[in-house]
Amino acid sequence: MEQKKYLTMKERVCFTLGAFGRSGIYTLMSMFTIVFFQNGAGLSLQQGTTIILIGRIFDAINDPLMGMIVDRTKSKWGKMRPYLLFAPVPIAITTIALFSAPFEEGSKAAFVWALVTYILWGVAFTVQDVPFWGLSSVITPLENERTSFISTARLGSTFGGILPALLVPILYQSNMGYTKGFFLSGVIFALLGTSLSILIFFVSKERVPKMDHTPSFKETFVVLGKNKLLLIVIFAAVLGSTMVTANQCADYIGNFIIIQNYTDFSQIFKDFLPGAQTTLVDNVDAAAAYDFWIPRGTIVTTLTVAIGVGMVPAMAIFPMLRKKLSLKQIYIGSALFGMVVHTLCYFVMAHDVTKANIYILWVFLFLMGLPLGIYNVITYALIADAVDYLEWKTGERQEGVCFAFQTFLSKVNAAVATFVFGQILGRTDFKAIDKSLVDVAGRQIFFQQSVDTQKMLIALVTIIPAVGFLLTIIPMFFNDYTGKVKEEAQKELEAKREAKMQ
Repeated sequence: MEQKKYLTMKERVCFTLGAFGRSGIYTLMSMFTIVFFQNGAGLSLQQGTTIILIGRIFDAINDPLMGMIVDRTKSKWGKMRPYLLFAPVPIAITTIALFSAPFEEGSKAAFVWALVTYILWGVAFTVQDVPFWGLSSVITPLENERTSFISTARLGSTFGGILPALLVPILYQSNMGYTKGFFLSGVIFALLGTSLSILIFFVSKERVPKMDHTPSFKETFVVLGKNKLLLIVIFAAVLGSTMVTANQCADYIGNFIIIQNYTDFSQIFKDFLPGAQTTLVDNVDAAAAYDFWIPRGTIVTTLTVAIGVGMVPAMAIFPMLRKKLSLKQIYIGSALFGMVVHTLCYFVMAHDVTKANIYILWVFLFLMGLPLGIYNVITYALIADAVDYLEWKTGERQEGVCFAFQTFLSKVNAAVATFVFGQILGRTDFKAIDKSLVDVAGRQIFFQQSVDTQKMLIALVTIIPAVGFLLTIIPMFFNDYTGKVKEEAQKELEAKREAKMQ
């Protein structure tokens, strides 16, 4: 007998479009916030990474609390969908505010503005993020439908993340500069993301039956303490946070390794000596000093896209891998692959960093994207499993709280990676940009970095992520919700749900 299908094509398409739009906003924040704080708002690396760390500490409370609120929501639209209708406007406002710089560069007011808007953005995004992904666990009672649904949505999310990587570097490396370029980026992705993400509200339906009993806040913590699988996913994600460092560093690798290695700095600075670089050549043209066929403004784009291109096939084949292998096997196998690729990249690229080959780097970045693509999908599948595991063990379903940890962990990954990157780079002789140094076309002039700083940049996108891939494996060895155990549990749960829905 053929199994009944629940999901409609409208739901699949609109959820994927929503994921695409939201990812544009999230990628703008996660990939470029530290660049904007430093070069647009004039803050130091340490100040920027401190803001990000404070924001993520706040999210440690904010995200699980939102999950509890969602689980207690009762409305004619369900418990997830109301937030998908009302959250987009605050997200748009806070995104634009976050990427504006209304105060003097580097001032206390600029720091406070950045801190407050970053926290407010996190709150607004969480209000939508938790129910958006939580919807995947209640939109169908069938695990196989849920797997394909999430995989398709994560593909949309990946393409949405590529878009700001394509556009933003071109905008801020144009004669608009960092401040105007980032502000325009904030406006574009705020409007695009929020207009697309609201679509799923109008076509979706929550089909998995609600619990008869709504647990108290105290009961929630007690029940979650029994969710072994959720705890494993949390520890694995936290330990592996630096896996995504390469995504955070593309701007620095592009500018200070690739662009620098193709630039004749003697055509830019009159007093050019390592560590000097104070007086510009008259009417200097940065484009003329750069000897490569790819425009400066698109180098960063090519590096980020290379990772994204690697992520796409990995996510596309995930449902096929899922038919042959368990989530545990896929997770560990992809992490081992990621560790090997990142380590190999370091030894190849750091051999002579002043001659780093962009073509070889593209290949490595593509390969790095493969395990990140798997990770991008599999964590959502594991969280959904954790919801089922909790229901199987206790009879309680807490989608909101469980998926709140997923949204929290995705922010933790980006924040820890950025924090580690900023703190380590800030202890080198890295020379930050001077916004007053522009060429005749108004393009930003970059200083030449030392070989030691270049080697550290390479290590930050290879060795640091490799360590993350190694650490993330450890908790996953303790995942026993797999194989026959999971198969029997899923059969029990699906039978109970279908019985309630009839």
